[in-house]
Amino acid sequence: MARPKVPVWALPVLAMLPIWAVVYAGALVVPEKGITDPVLLEGQGIYNQSCASCHGNDGGGGTGRPLSGGEVLLTFPDPAEHIAWVVNGSPAAGTPYGNPERPGGQHISSETSGGAMPAFGDSLTEEEILAVVRYEREILGGETESALAAGEGGAGGEGAPTAPDEGGEGSGGAPAGEAEAEGGDVGNEAEGGGGAKGEGAAGS
Repeated sequence: MARPKVPVWALPVLAMLPIWAVVYAGALVVPEKGITDPVLLEGQGIYNQSCASCHGNDGGGGTGRPLSGGEVLLTFPDPAEHIAWVVNGSPAAGTPYGNPERPGGQHISSETSGGAMPAFGDSLTEEEILAVVRYEREILGGETESALAAGEGGAGGEGAPTAPDEGGEGSGGAPAGEAEAEGGDVGNEAEGGGGAKGEGAAGS
């Protein structure tokens, strides 16, 4: 018995099906609402490119600590310390960091499976660091009164340490060389954040 032939007119229709499927799927994606600030949009792009792989797309955590639900604000209530963490990376493994009055106590460096976080003071500009820190605090962390948005601080501003000689207990972070020695991969955000630019940042 002869096998029925596919009508000639059906061939272009079949060829177009994969394209239609992609277009249809794209139409179902709901864009994130509410971000109109260009600085936050820049921070979102930086975060998505390198930070999300460890901290999760929504900041819920993974191999890196969670940032959403106010977690990053509990760890770094002072935005200058959050900035310093991104600039300098993790302190030495086993060193407590962040707010000493945090419920449950301070976090411990390299305690998570992601390991240490590299420093980004040399790979990101001050503006990029400010953008990703603001995104983590305001969009992921839910901060409603942003001192950074009000211009009360910045990556190079007063009260925002950028390259201390030593990382210490409760400090924002360690020197860039020390952070790299801890095995942070500049392409892979770990305990507190990001990768190189193609970014990374972040913190907790």
